[in-house]
Amino acid sequence: MTEPARPGLVVVLAFVATLAGRFTLARVGLDVPVLNDVRVPLLLAVLMCLLLEAHRIGPRAAAGGYCLLPILGLHGYQVLSATWTPPGAVYGAMIGDLLAVVFMVVVYYTLAKWDRDHVTRITLCCFHAAAWVYFLAASTGRGHAAGGRWAALGGGPNVFVRIMVMGVLTSLYLYVRSGAKLRWLMPIPVFLFGAIASGSRGGLVALAITMLIALAVNRRKPRWDQLAKPAGLVLVMSIIVAVTAGPTIAGFVQSRFVEATVGQGYTSQRDVLFSWALRLFWQRPLFGTGINGFHAIANLGEGEAYVHNLPLSVAAEGGFVGLALLGLAWFALGHAYFRTPREQRSPEARTAAYGGIYIGATCLFSGDYFDARLMWILLVLAAVRPGAPPGTPLAGNIAYPWSRTST
Repeated sequence: MTEPARPGLVVVLAFVATLAGRFTLARVGLDVPVLNDVRVPLLLAVLMCLLLEAHRIGPRAAAGGYCLLPILGLHGYQVLSATWTPPGAVYGAMIGDLLAVVFMVVVYYTLAKWDRDHVTRITLCCFHAAAWVYFLAASTGRGHAAGGRWAALGGGPNVFVRIMVMGVLTSLYLYVRSGAKLRWLMPIPVFLFGAIASGSRGGLVALAITMLIALAVNRRKPRWDQLAKPAGLVLVMSIIVAVTAGPTIAGFVQSRFVEATVGQGYTSQRDVLFSWALRLFWQRPLFGTGINGFHAIANLGEGEAYVHNLPLSVAAEGGFVGLALLGLAWFALGHAYFRTPREQRSPEARTAAYGGIYIGATCLFSGDYFDARLMWILLVLAAVRPGAPPGTPLAGNIAYPWSRTST
């Protein structure tokens, strides 16, 4: 019996298009109309690959596919809110961002219908490779933000910390997937060093939130005989990294985390942004100000175009209706994920869920609607799985791909 075809290049292209974000050719000295935004050629390439492979997916429905509808509803409502934005609101670019998010989420949903665990496996491996690329690029000193905060490849420190923590999560995934081979744990202290060097307080708090959620939902009691070696290795590697590379960021950590945060209570104006968002929500509680209305009304400066908090941003610009759609989207994703019995949740689905939770937690402190794309994609990969082909009896003896011994 021939092995069924699996997605390959289209997954890598989708990941590159997703990670590239708003990267423009102007950053490398080029100016090409339309194609200047690299999302245009990349998303077109993804679409062409997906159309060429559509016959392999077939008419199969996706189990848990209903979770896609609230996501589409939320983003559709945000686009529609452009009809009631205040005078002076510039929303064209933001609508383009929202449509790009919808496109990428639909692409990953379609791929999940095909072979969810294989697609997630490739995506997680791409994240791991990207974490190394970003760390090595930042270690050269190029691309650092103001104050010495680590960043790389045109992305800011808040982007950098997300990639670093995804490197940590994928290291744990590869450790589990490889049958507990310790070499996959060795990068964890390196990526944690990068996360600290980013200076992103929100990114580190989001990591703590994710760890607390993981401990809360994991009902298995740890076996210390199994944890001794991996914990010892990570501890030794952490000491080595701290001794060798720690002094290079010691002064930065002292000024950023201790003096500015603890001593001076510096919040990067998040308290101002959050209070403005709440004020606008109470002024227009039902439908909000409309897309990008926050920037038009608050007028806090060019660098403060958005709230840096996803729920508050939706509340300010979408009102109660937007918040309801956001809550419904999260609920549907969680419902679809937990409908799969615990023993049938693959390592890929679990890792994608924790990755989505982490990105979602970072969206409480930084980023706009487009920056939440990784959250939606990872949570969709965690919740959606291939359904039975048409005509297949709903029997209990379904062979799940993660039950195989091969990798």
